[in-house]
Amino acid sequence: MIKTVFITGAGKGLGFSLAQKFLRAGTRVFAGHYQPSNELNDLAKSFPQTLTQIPLDVTNLDSVKYAAKLFSRSALHLDILINNAGVMLETRAPLLELDLSNHPLFETLDVNTFGPLRMVQQFLPLLEKGEHKLIINISSEAGSITNCWRESEFAYSMSKAALNMQSKILQNHLKPHGFKILAVHPGWMRTEMGGADADIHADEAAEGIFNLSMKKWNLDDTIYMDYNAQPINW
Repeated sequence: MIKTVFITGAGKGLGFSLAQKFLRAGTRVFAGHYQPSNELNDLAKSFPQTLTQIPLDVTNLDSVKYAAKLFSRSALHLDILINNAGVMLETRAPLLELDLSNHPLFETLDVNTFGPLRMVQQFLPLLEKGEHKLIINISSEAGSITNCWRESEFAYSMSKAALNMQSKILQNHLKPHGFKILAVHPGWMRTEMGGADADIHADEAAEGIFNLSMKKWNLDDTIYMDYNAQPINW
């Protein structure tokens, strides 16, 4: 039985849906949130013993370190880390109209790529004490080089491709210690990022990702897949 999960970006969208799913399954959830969330506050009233909210800015190393410190005050180990926090700040401007001095482009990489790496670095000692040893990076089909059809969205797509590489390197590095790393495309969701016309509700993606977290993985199994466990080409 999975006992503890830490979810970044848990204040809304997929992160919130994941928090709900794990809580209903009896898991102790640590919900990292960038801003206060009324939804999380309401959820905490229903799960006062098993939901812990932790303020978190994944672009700030001190914030990540403090989050690990707060976690350690309540739990001795971490079974699953879900790096869900992500942003898409750019417009779909073509190359010649793209402002490469624009800070949001670089912030996308800081949140989507280096944010997960900061989390793994600081929470690794806690994960090593856990039984499950699973890290789930929320990636995207936009990170697939083989399947790429886009002609813009440089920063977002590049951030997810780099996250995929990070996931593979982490798997190579942590495999001897019994870790499994997944890079999961959650589908096109009706969230603030995905918009109202997207294919699925975040709850559907959360259900699939929860099922992935319950699976007994071979350490050599594929890394990059969608929320239904269908492999995606790198």
